[in-house]
Amino acid sequence: MIYYHKFFKENFDFNSMQDKQGLECKICHNETLKKFIDFGQMPVANAFLKKEDLDKQEFTYHMAVGFCEDCKMAQLTEVVPYDKYIIPDVNSKTNYAFFSSTSAFMGKHFAEMARETEERFLNDNKKVIEIGSNDGIMLQAFSDRKKVLGIEPSNNVAQVAIGKGIETLTEFFSEKLARKIASERGRVRAVLSTNVFLNIIDIHDFMKGIDALLDNKGVFVTEDPYIGEILKQNSYDQVYDEHIWYFSLNSLSNLFATHGFEIFDAEKQEVHGGSMRVYSARKGAYRQTDRVLELFDQEYENKITEMSPYISFAKDVERNRDELVDLLKNFKSQGKRIVGYAAASKGTIVQNYCGIGPDVLDYISDSTPAKQGLYTPGKHIPVVSPDIFHNDKTVDYALLGAWNHAREIIGKEHDFLRRGGKFITHLPNPRILE
Repeated sequence: MIYYHKFFKENFDFNSMQDKQGLECKICHNETLKKFIDFGQMPVANAFLKKEDLDKQEFTYHMAVGFCEDCKMAQLTEVVPYDKYIIPDVNSKTNYAFFSSTSAFMGKHFAEMARETEERFLNDNKKVIEIGSNDGIMLQAFSDRKKVLGIEPSNNVAQVAIGKGIETLTEFFSEKLARKIASERGRVRAVLSTNVFLNIIDIHDFMKGIDALLDNKGVFVTEDPYIGEILKQNSYDQVYDEHIWYFSLNSLSNLFATHGFEIFDAEKQEVHGGSMRVYSARKGAYRQTDRVLELFDQEYENKITEMSPYISFAKDVERNRDELVDLLKNFKSQGKRIVGYAAASKGTIVQNYCGIGPDVLDYISDSTPAKQGLYTPGKHIPVVSPDIFHNDKTVDYALLGAWNHAREIIGKEHDFLRRGGKFITHLPNPRILE
């Protein structure tokens, strides 16, 4: 989910920090940010091109990640300008290319999250706000839709939610908006965000907004890719322009503490290649669970609060790249036909970092109509509808661009597998899925 603050676009230039000899952490503002991996120049992951634009120069940025040795936050060293993400429609509203409800698996996941929130927290106050609510996939699962509010700046997906009867504000979240909502509607018991918090540029303004919205027992529940799993699985394709932050419990704990919040519970989730659902509230509002204390201990045991695993990760990523390139070259030398499956942001990173272009992948099949007929950022591989893939009997291998949905994809592509086709994944190491 794309989610940014216009306020920061107009008032700050984070990238100027990189001119200093020591990199400044965008959380604690100490010059203790150490770069541990560098991907070189990279296009915006979702900036798909029309055919007539292929000869035009694309915007690129230097994609690298650093680790702050003070507050323990992993983060992009360069923040991409806000306006490079936004896809405006004719009404100057923001559009977004992904509709969450296209995934049945995610539908079940979000319904479970809604049920748990109701059962666990919504006793005397049933008001819920979701930031980055997309097409209403989670809010529609709450029993009382009159008590829920979505905040979704992308007009096209927000209109789908509104069509479901879910009240949705097509605005960017900020402290100012939060205070306006609290003044007009009262404070809420739960604020939820999934795959949004890691995108926020002005994360301190965001937390001030959370504080303004929640009542005394209010909870902020966020779910984002977890740095522990990224390191473990070599999932370097989680790194791209939209993802500014890479959270551990310790880095989030340090961030929350500056706003009077603490983490009282957390739970690992399988979605998006390994995420962490984190429960926070004002300090002392809830007792910390045994499982969150155990997860904190695991981070210390795995040295997530130190630089060493990040350096090891960088070496593993280079090795992964070389192995994937060798695997694909070997198949091409045998005359095999290879295509891509899912024109996801993750795929853009893999293609550009590994140098995989249309000479390797004939096309990429994707179910999102808005991407069909376009070309991938950087490498210009054509994106086609799944109908072309399903009718193409000559494909030998399909490289997964959304490996985190591998189980769901394999479960529905029986015909491709039946005729001898095979899927390739690059994580945790390049291999054929059996």
